[in-house]
Amino acid sequence: MLGAQQPDELYRRRADRELPQVALHNTAEYPPEEEGSTGPRTTTTSPTAISSLENWGERDVGGPVDQRMAMEDYERMRQEISHLSHEQSSGEKPGLFKTITSRSRRTRRSSLSAVRSQSVDTINLEGDDKDLESGKTEAGVSDFKLGDFMRNGYLNKHNEAGESRRKVGVVFKALTVKGVGSKMTFVKTLPDALLGSFGPDIYHLISRFIPALTFGRPPVTRDLIYDFTGVVRDGEMMLVLGKPGSGCSTFLKAIANNRGSFAAVSGDVSYGGISAEQQLTQYRGEVSYNPEDDAHFPALNVWQTLKFSLLNKTRKRARGEIDVIINALLSMFSIQHTSKTLVGNEYVRGVSGGERKRVSIAETLATKSTVTCWDNSTRGLDASTALDYANSLRVMTDISNRTTLVTLYQAGEGIYELCDKVLVIDDGRMIFQGPAQDAKQYFIDLGFHCPDRQTTADFLTSVTDPLERRFREGFNDRAPKTAEDLENTFKSSPNYKAVLADVEDYEQHLRNTEFAEAKEFRQSVKEQKSKTVPKRSSYTVGFRRQVLACTQREFWLFWGDKTTIYTKLFIIISNGLIVGSLFYGQPSNTEGSFSRGGTAFFSILFLGWLQLTELMKAVSGRVVIARHREYAFYRPSAVSIARVLTDFPILIVQVILFSIIMYFLTDLDREAGKFFIYLLFVYTTTICITALYRMLAALSPTIDDAVRFSGIALTLLIIYTGYVIPKPTLISQKIWFGWIYYINPIGYSFEGVLTNEFVGRDMACAPVQLIPSGPGYDNPQYQGCAITGAQLGSTNVSGAQYLATSFEYSRANLWRNFGVVIAFTVLYILITALASEVFSFTGGGGGALIFRKTKQAKKQVAAAAPVSDEEKGGEAGGDSDLSSARTQSNENAHEALQSISGSESVFTWTNVDYSISYQGGERKLLNGVSGYAKPGVMIALMGASGAGKTTLLNTLAQRQTVGAVKGEMLVDGRPLGTEFRRTSGFVEQLDIYDTTATIREALEFSAILRQDRHIPKAEKIKYVDKIIDLLELGEIQDVVIVSLGIEQRKRLTIGVELAAKPALLLFLDEPTSGLDSQSAYSIVRFLKKLSAAGQAIICTIHQPSSILIQEFDMILALNPGGNAFYFGPVGANGEAVVKYFADRGVQCPPSKNIAEFILETAIKGGKRQDGKRLDWNREWKNSQENKDILEEISRIKSTRSQIPVSSTTIQHEFASPVSLQTTMLTKRLFTQYWRDPSYLYGKIFVAFIIGVFNGFTFYMLGNTVGDSQDRMFSAFLIILIPPTVVNSVVPKFYQNRSLWEARELPSRIYGWVAFCTASIVTEIPISIVTSVIYWLLWYYPTGLPTDSSTAGYVFLMTMLFFLFQASWGQWITAFAPSFTVISNVLPFFFVTFSLFNGVVRPYSQLSVFWRYWMYYVNPSTYWIGGVISATLPTIPIQCAPSEAAHFNPPPGQTCSQYAFSFVQRVGTGYLTNPDETSNCGYCQFSNGSEYMATLNVVPGDKWKYFSIFLAFCISNWALVYFFIYTVRIRGWSFGLGTVFGWVGKGVSAAKGVFSRKKKRDGQEVA
Repeated sequence: MLGAQQPDELYRRRADRELPQVALHNTAEYPPEEEGSTGPRTTTTSPTAISSLENWGERDVGGPVDQRMAMEDYERMRQEISHLSHEQSSGEKPGLFKTITSRSRRTRRSSLSAVRSQSVDTINLEGDDKDLESGKTEAGVSDFKLGDFMRNGYLNKHNEAGESRRKVGVVFKALTVKGVGSKMTFVKTLPDALLGSFGPDIYHLISRFIPALTFGRPPVTRDLIYDFTGVVRDGEMMLVLGKPGSGCSTFLKAIANNRGSFAAVSGDVSYGGISAEQQLTQYRGEVSYNPEDDAHFPALNVWQTLKFSLLNKTRKRARGEIDVIINALLSMFSIQHTSKTLVGNEYVRGVSGGERKRVSIAETLATKSTVTCWDNSTRGLDASTALDYANSLRVMTDISNRTTLVTLYQAGEGIYELCDKVLVIDDGRMIFQGPAQDAKQYFIDLGFHCPDRQTTADFLTSVTDPLERRFREGFNDRAPKTAEDLENTFKSSPNYKAVLADVEDYEQHLRNTEFAEAKEFRQSVKEQKSKTVPKRSSYTVGFRRQVLACTQREFWLFWGDKTTIYTKLFIIISNGLIVGSLFYGQPSNTEGSFSRGGTAFFSILFLGWLQLTELMKAVSGRVVIARHREYAFYRPSAVSIARVLTDFPILIVQVILFSIIMYFLTDLDREAGKFFIYLLFVYTTTICITALYRMLAALSPTIDDAVRFSGIALTLLIIYTGYVIPKPTLISQKIWFGWIYYINPIGYSFEGVLTNEFVGRDMACAPVQLIPSGPGYDNPQYQGCAITGAQLGSTNVSGAQYLATSFEYSRANLWRNFGVVIAFTVLYILITALASEVFSFTGGGGGALIFRKTKQAKKQVAAAAPVSDEEKGGEAGGDSDLSSARTQSNENAHEALQSISGSESVFTWTNVDYSISYQGGERKLLNGVSGYAKPGVMIALMGASGAGKTTLLNTLAQRQTVGAVKGEMLVDGRPLGTEFRRTSGFVEQLDIYDTTATIREALEFSAILRQDRHIPKAEKIKYVDKIIDLLELGEIQDVVIVSLGIEQRKRLTIGVELAAKPALLLFLDEPTSGLDSQSAYSIVRFLKKLSAAGQAIICTIHQPSSILIQEFDMILALNPGGNAFYFGPVGANGEAVVKYFADRGVQCPPSKNIAEFILETAIKGGKRQDGKRLDWNREWKNSQENKDILEEISRIKSTRSQIPVSSTTIQHEFASPVSLQTTMLTKRLFTQYWRDPSYLYGKIFVAFIIGVFNGFTFYMLGNTVGDSQDRMFSAFLIILIPPTVVNSVVPKFYQNRSLWEARELPSRIYGWVAFCTASIVTEIPISIVTSVIYWLLWYYPTGLPTDSSTAGYVFLMTMLFFLFQASWGQWITAFAPSFTVISNVLPFFFVTFSLFNGVVRPYSQLSVFWRYWMYYVNPSTYWIGGVISATLPTIPIQCAPSEAAHFNPPPGQTCSQYAFSFVQRVGTGYLTNPDETSNCGYCQFSNGSEYMATLNVVPGDKWKYFSIFLAFCISNWALVYFFIYTVRIRGWSFGLGTVFGWVGKGVSAAKGVFSRKKKRDGQEVA
């Protein structure tokens, strides 16, 4: 009878022990250990059970050890470390290292626990690479022991009995989790985004945070997990198993109280009697969830990452323990060598993927949590390393009485045996829970069959897969099959009754003890908190210390990105010189008044403009901050405050550098007080604008939104500062948007800086502004000055009067303005802090399948039931018919396999070496590897993490772009031809796609462009149909790739390569990584079908099960350093592999996984009969098997080279012609833009907003001089669009360029001509559309000429401008080596583009250096000149009273009599009152042509300007082709590599000098 044991027998707590209790495990019992016994034991357990419990991921640990000498060495080291530890802790606690014999003073556990304790205390956990023959070790090996470390209470405090003070079990009763959404939906396109802007999107956003506003039908929900009941006691490990999408991650998140992404959670979850509600508010950090994905700040190194975590989880009095814990964690996971290495990510080079996973694990342990949920934490680790990790979890669970729940994919038998309980989930239903040793027999008794060598975990998971499970004879019709049937069967079984009884037993235990453990838990948590932390807070340290820790991290991040530091300093200095030189030599008289305003304006604006780079930092760090919040490290608002504190010292350096250059180069008033006031305003304004950007980022869901809103905000700040349009005009005339001035902090800062400069300044009237002037006009009494604020009868103008009249500014408002800027800054910071606490834009996990809108898809979506799950990379709906759509008949699959293009050619490689430059020397990554790949043979490329598997695969596939490759690689005994890359498929480890394409579109794209050019397109499409059938993806062929699960993506990645009909062989890089065991087996079984059809396959693989490895024909095994130590057949049940190692004295146990056996043998080595350790690399080199392989390679070369080569075949690097490449890629990019609406929507949004503000700010301009100036500025404001648009073009082009360089160019799908052409063509339609929108909203509202000739010309110029800015961003991206460089280079172009066109500083006032070249090479010169020459000439000008220059004529003369000769001589302007005898008025301009002359614009040159600007557009497109070809294809650096190389050497030399000096100083002190 199933589960006949009673709960009191299964879960009896032993009361006669002193150490933490551990439940029974699935390993053989040992006889009790006698006190003081030191002799060896005879055991019957498998080697897995007694493998190293702590030093996982290490190399060559083991071998013969002199126990006496080891004990003496250990005792000496223990005394030293113990002394050190006592000094650190002031004698409060024992040292980190304790004597082994201390265990004899304690009461022994059960026999199993004693064995574990002995293992913990006797294993050396630190080791470097050893000489395998001599056993010599490097210096610096420590004797860290996890057991002693855990008992000393660094992570969990223990009571006098040795038990953890923070131990709570988890009880869950009737736990049900609901999700919102649909199993399938349609892709959102541009029309959907545009329609959503008119209300629906805003409504959904608001109702998300204010549910009361929701009306109509509530969203339909579906059970993600249903009615789960059980208990996991402290000191127990529960393994959660199920297919991706079944609910494993949902269950772990629910247990960890991480429920934000769920629609509803019902039932009860408690932690040792503490409710979930209380846990969330007061003890959130005590229950942690470690997600599958690794999210860290890439610019931090490993030590900094762990240091920061512990700073937030350690009270002030215990901070001395932090370094001890960090060193322990680094030693525990064997990553000491990475402590100063950047963590990195996909884009920043850092530690390896396996090491990054260990950092994530260590960070989670640093939370010191009591209940820990681990979600597929072994992804990316090899089988041996994964087992060592599980062993470490077991030790920590035992000693610290932790409650551990873990879900693992492809869990080996050794891992399974470490777990106390197992929970099996099928489509959200609990189909088994109970002791791990009972699960297998339970399902066997139900009628399921477990094949030989299948691990228990794989068997339990296979039960939930209709296509993988097997039934015992006679049970095919009797065994339960659906998730509901399996659940009902379990809930009616004695096993479920045992679960309920166990729950009742644990709750009764809690009641009997009056919740003593919970009380002690609360008291322990309270003691670990800082005194400043509120009693009910979840955090360990107070908010002030959180801010300080986050500030320290921000400085680490800043200093860790040296490239950005140097680049930004270079840009600040260089742009300071450029802008300063623009205003250099400005006169001190009235002629320099306007340009001084420009100096003040750009001074306060420029550094804030550069701070746009903060947007990416603010948005990209959200995932890390959200996870740290769940860990109760800090409040998100602490990060907001910390970033501001970090700004203070960093920005002051930037401001001082920039201000000194600008202030003195532009010859501002050289008074100390004025300079420091100027510095103060520039500094506070820069901080204010930075705070504004961060506020907008905190309120924006994506980086695209943040860039768009920040760009618009910056534009509005510029327009309504009061510089382009003076304050009086804004307030009194620009009624539409003039009020924005009052909420614009830059406006107040501009007033402060301008009044600071002009106060006390008395300006002489410039000769060109003296009215009248010339012969006969030499009496100042009868002259006036043509400047606002001039007094009648005076040729001097007071600076204060000029500001009061022109801008209504007053020096008395200086400190009021400063206070307003401070107030806005504080407001922005407070909103940012509040938004970071309230809003969370991080995603909630996997979602619905997204379909392209087709008839078939509409039917499927209509029939689909709502679903949303949290499974990372899982399918959207359990075992649904869409999981892989495996519905093809055997006949269709067989027909598809027959269509696979096989080849008789054989690929061989001999003595392949690969080395790279490393720290001034050379590092060899591959060392003399030889082998071959034959048709119909599938080779598994295996090795530990870092052995060089991917390196070898890339080298064989001819994909290495750096380093030196040596050796011989031949096809049929001949050198590799031009078509080798194209005729070889390469399935990359990362599934890199255009994620907006559907499955069918991706396959058709590959087939059409990569199959032979002579094959008709219809035949290629038919072949794609067969590949879809073969991949069993028929029902989801119209699904957009971005929504696919991991297994589906892997199948698609393989299908994309198969669609190309690789004639030679197929390379695959870890196609099963991240998959569950059943999905992995499905992929490998599929590969086996391809191999049987004649395809040659070389495949790297991680964590293969016993059944999985049997699918391969041969194994090529590598050791670190790229040394082959086996290449040969697998054999039936691995017999060939077993024999090779058995012949050398290493036996494989009968039940051992062959793959794990190979890795463990290579890592831990073996012994010869003489006692010396084996060097497996040398053994293979000298073996007969290796000689046979080399002989076979020689035979292949000699025989295959005799086969004649067809001389009629012309080899092509690309299968398809350039025209077809261009057509297909252009179509794909149009589709990409259409299905990724944020890009096109952003462009339309910017054109619309700026068009509206420009058009209605300058609404229906009149005929005054000010209106003419406004016409010029209205045209000039289009210059403000490129910073926003180019910043959106750059990431899009960079993303497509990266995809092309990483996958599609190496696969020879399409070339550089097609890439450039398609990228340019796809930007043209949206540029035309946005130019129409902007032109309509700007041109007609401003009242510009409406005749067709002028309006049409301006429209053409506007269209050219939008085409120009798109291609401008593209060629910059084509040239720049990285995204960081692009972001920092763009301000160079924006500054020169905006300033050197004669608007900000008139042409006549430009310095000679800029006037004769920069002015003429600036495209904006010709755009602005063309528009002005078309719109201004015919406009009559009538001066407003305040615009005319006033003077008195001599007595007895009229204005006309006195000034007529002057007006006639200058040839411009007119007298406003010629017949008056006093207060004469002179208007400088009578029409637009006269005004244009001051701008150096000739009225009749508009078509010349058009032609030149058109030439700039064409040159932009040409530069895209030029730089893609020269930099990306040819690898040119234009000498910049040499320049930066010398700069780098100089910096390194300087560092060396300072480091040596520091070292000498330290030695002198010592």
